[in-house]
Amino acid sequence: MNMIRDLGAYGGKLVTNTTAQTGTWFAMTCLSATVFATLTELTFTRAGTIASCLFPAGVTIFGAFTNFTLTSGSVRCYNTSPTSG
Repeated sequence: MNMIRDLGAYGGKLVTNTTAQTGTWFAMTCLSATVFATLTELTFTRAGTIASCLFPAGVTIFGAFTNFTLTSGSVRCYNTSPTSG
């Protein structure tokens, strides 16, 4: 457990558009109802399954995310390290 990281001290990124995003994030919080077009983790790509699900506002998903594209909505991404994102 990395308490500094888990509290968001490494910063992050607010995404409100449908442009492809690249970085390294350990969590994403949906700030509005959100649908991912693509969602890639270090070990696999989720397209057509979790990527097409509607995540309600307030839901946080955890993983080792490396890139994603939104279909709609907005997310707050939490950096994995001080230099990621």
